[in-house]
Formats: sequence, structure tokens, C-alpha cells
Amino acid sequence: MTRFLIKRLIFMLFSLLGATFLAFAASRLAPGDPLRLMVGDQNLPPEVITAWEVRYGLDKPIPVQYFYYVANALQGDLGTSYHYIGTPVTDIIGPAILVTLRWEVVALFGAIVIAVILGTISAIKHNTWIDTGAMGLALIGVSLPDFALATFLIVGFALKLNWFPVAGYETPAHYVLPAITLAARPCALLSRMVRASMLDVIHQDYMVTARAKGLRESAVIVRHGLRNALLPVLTVVGIQIGRILSGSFIVETIFNIPGIGRVGVTAVLQRDYPIILGATLTLAVAFLVTTLAVDILYGVLDPRIRVAD
Repeated sequence: MTRFLIKRLIFMLFSLLGATFLAFAASRLAPGDPLRLMVGDQNLPPEVITAWEVRYGLDKPIPVQYFYYVANALQGDLGTSYHYIGTPVTDIIGPAILVTLRWEVVALFGAIVIAVILGTISAIKHNTWIDTGAMGLALIGVSLPDFALATFLIVGFALKLNWFPVAGYETPAHYVLPAITLAARPCALLSRMVRASMLDVIHQDYMVTARAKGLRESAVIVRHGLRNALLPVLTVVGIQIGRILSGSFIVETIFNIPGIGRVGVTAVLQRDYPIILGATLTLAVAFLVTTLAVDILYGVLDPRIRVAD
């Protein structure tokens, strides 16, 4: 386990360097000047603009700028915002991360739980109307874009029925519609994966043996069938976690939630390089940590994986 963790930490380090460098280079090579956007219609002297470029390090080559950024980031300094002059990036991203976690954790947990339940029931009730209906809903969930589902939910449940708020983040009710929007597609995909995996294991010899020993059907399904069926599903779960993290950019913008996604979108429009890089680094770390947790779960569900290294 120690050797595995060391290898993964090295891999995570190079992945973070690659992700941040690409974001750094893309933001620097994009057309437009962030300092001109900060100035707006003001007619500042050229020497003032030059002084700002020196202050923010924009007068140096891109590789040098990136080196200084990495060196400062290792010390916990992600720089200061260009738009909110003098405000540390951590003071902007920190509260946004907490807001995002409040509803994305609910979305992720709900997607996984509902997918496991739907997929398992569909496999048990194979080729019945329950199976057909559940997989039909899953097909719709996979096909429906986030913005279309968000529009339907806002019009139907917020404006027409007035069950939930349209936008905001003040109460738990504000997170219901965004969580459903973000969880719909991962839930649909995972439920189809769980169903296919359960159909593959449900008639295996060890399942027949467990029933012959007199175990209840629920114990056979949960303890023997589901545990083995979830192994291939875990890989898809790791991918869907990344999809949920990236999906927050669209959903938080639609529902006006001041999370890390909306902060990132606003920073792109404002050409606020430090916040763009801070959001990229935060999401990359979150994705790498969750995929590491998924890999460790492989060994928890199947001890043979640890023996085989």
C-alpha cells in the first residue's frame, strides 16, 4: 500500500503540473489584455500600465511566470485577483468551494444510491415492465443536456408549482433543483452499468451456492451479488465524479449559485488569471483525490486486488 500511494502521489503531482500549465498557457495566449479590461474606459498613462504589468509579473516570459506561480502555490499563495484588486485568490475560492460542496455532495451521493437501487431492481426484474420503465428513464437521463433539464425543472417546479426557489443558495431547498440537474446523467449512466453488471453475476455459481445454503434472497443479492457487481462500476463512478465537478460550471451559472463553478466562469469572462488558475487547481486536486479513493475501494471490495498488486 505504501508503494502504491507513493506512485499515485507522484502521478498526481505531474498531473497537477500538467493541468495548471495548460490552463496557465491558455489564459496567457488568449487574445486580449487583462490589464486593459481592468482599466476599462479610463485613460491611464502608459507608465501606470507598465507598473501594473511589473507588479503582476506579466512583463516576464510565460515559463518564468509559471515557475513563480508554482513556487508561490507550494507555499499556499495563489496570488491576488486582477478584478478584485488586492484580494487574495484563496479568500475568493475558499467560500466558493464550501458552497459547491454543500450541494455537489448531495448530488453525487444521490446519483450513486439511486443508480445502485434502480440497476439492482432492473436486473432482478429483468425483462419486466419495471426493467423497461427504469431503463427508459435512464435513457432519457443520459440523452438530456443539463441546460435543457435545468430549464424544465425551473419552469415546472419553481415557476409553475412554486415548490422550490428558482435560484440562490440560502436554504437547503435551493440545492434541490441544481442537485437533480447535475445528478441526472451520472445516475442514468450508472444505473445502466449496475444493471448490466448485476445480470452478469446474478446467475454465477457462487450465487447458486449461497441460495442452496439457505441464505435469504436479499442477503444473496447484497452480500454476494452486489459486492461483486460494483467492481466494474467503480471505474465509471470515478469518471462521473470528474463529470460532476466539471458540470458545476454550467449548473451554478444557471441557478446563480456562487460556487467554484460560477466563480471560474466569471473569472474567464473577466480574464482574471489568478482565479482561473486557482479554480483549475482546486478542481484538479478534487478529481485526483476522489479517483485515488476509488482505486483504494477496489481493494476493499475485492481483497484479491491487493494480493495481485
